[in-house]
Amino acid sequence: MSDPRDLDPSVSDERRAELRVPATTLGEVQGRLVGGSEFAVLNYTPRSLYGQSRSRLLVGARFSIRLATNTLNAIVNGRVVRSSLIEVKDGVPCYEVALALEEAVDWSRDAVSAEPSALEAVPVPVSVRGPAE
Repeated sequence: MSDPRDLDPSVSDERRAELRVPATTLGEVQGRLVGGSEFAVLNYTPRSLYGQSRSRLLVGARFSIRLATNTLNAIVNGRVVRSSLIEVKDGVPCYEVALALEEAVDWSRDAVSAEPSALEAVPVPVSVRGPAE
């Protein structure tokens, strides 16, 4: 497994500097780890995703996620930069996961179809947790 410190520091700094936007601005978002479980996107930036998964993802691991919205159907790749267990319900774990994407995603195609008030980017504290599935 690779060490998260192996990631290019400039990419990490850029990812942290970008304003996270709630996933609700994209309408209905479906995410699934390729070869794995569902991935519930909570917020995003062009170079990162933050969400919840029932699969344990190790820091530094590579991933692929299929994302589907009203106007986007794509597979994005990247690395896990943070993962923590937040809940075990009926014996099933739930993890909060921060993902750094290899390539920037143009979310603006989806934002055009969202309501104007929903387009305003709001800061999302990293420690705030959304509802678990």
